[in-house]
Amino acid sequence: MQRKGYVKNIEFEIEWTEAASKKLEELMQSTLLGEELYIALPPIECLPLENDILFLGPRGKQYPFIVVERQYHHEGKANWTIILILDVINTH
Repeated sequence: MQRKGYVKNIEFEIEWTEAASKKLEELMQSTLLGEELYIALPPIECLPLENDILFLGPRGKQYPFIVVERQYHHEGKANWTIILILDVINTH
C-alpha cells in the first residue's frame, strides 16, 4: 500500500538579524507618510534558499537582504511553518 503525502497548511515567517532589523527600520522610515511597507515572499514554488538574495523595501529604495538560514517546524499533522532568517549583506 502506497501512502501519498500532502501538506495541509504551510505558514511562512521572516525573522531578522539585529543588523537586518535596523536596516528594515530605516526602510520603513523612508516610506512616504501614510504609505505602508509590505514585505512579501515569492510563491512557494520559488521559495528562497540559504544564500539567496531578496530585494525588499519600497519601490525605488529596495535593499538586498540575504537568507542566512531556513528552518522547518512541524506543527502537527500536515501543518508546517517555514522560517526564513534574513541578514544584511556583509560588504567587508
